[in-house]
Amino acid sequence: MLRQQFPIFEHKVFINSCSKGALAQPVRQAYLQYLADWECLGSPWELWVGKLERVRGQFAALVGATPDEIAVCTSVSAAVSALASALDFSGTRNKVVVDDFSFPAVAQVWHAQELRGAQVVHVPAAGNTIPLEHYAAAIDERTTIVSLSHICYFNGARQDIEAIVELAHRHGALVLLDAYQSLGTLPIDVKALGVDFLVGGALKYLLGSSGLAWLYVAQENLPSLVPASSGWFTQADIFAMDIH
Repeated sequence: MLRQQFPIFEHKVFINSCSKGALAQPVRQAYLQYLADWECLGSPWELWVGKLERVRGQFAALVGATPDEIAVCTSVSAAVSALASALDFSGTRNKVVVDDFSFPAVAQVWHAQELRGAQVVHVPAAGNTIPLEHYAAAIDERTTIVSLSHICYFNGARQDIEAIVELAHRHGALVLLDAYQSLGTLPIDVKALGVDFLVGGALKYLLGSSGLAWLYVAQENLPSLVPASSGWFTQADIFAMDIH
């Protein structure tokens, strides 16, 4: 039975998956397998990179993307930071619109861009929702990106993403969707939603572990983005060891 995969349920009512999902036996076994591989094989990079590419494909399938549109990251903060590093805030289109439902891991990254010239504007809630007209008042021709939460982490409100995307695109702005609270609870299709970017991770309702997240970048946006945040695994061939 599925319930038996979660030992914690034998002694505790667990309803905090919005933070970190209960540990399932398959996840525990995966950790033990990693330790066994490390202990017995030393540094089997081909094995680990193969698993990385497999999970990239799984993340892509989960949101209706292709694997080459997915960047595997260590956290949502790292993913949003990498995206922010690829945006130019030096011109007149320097406004970042952030909803007041945003989790600090996302919102604080955007405020850090104020040091690079970004103007961060918050879209206020009205009770437990954020009306579309509040977005309409905030988004204009100076907006470079709109950062949205699919589902609010503190009250569970679900936003009308398609309507907000249409409004943002009408003004030439990009849209980032934080789907961490909806992944595993709702079907998500990035193409149907029309978002330019999406971030999520393995924690919460996907019942995975810390240290594993991803960034979706729509194919048409890839040529125009050159992140200043880089590293070894950003190379097409990581074993080429190219430092130039």
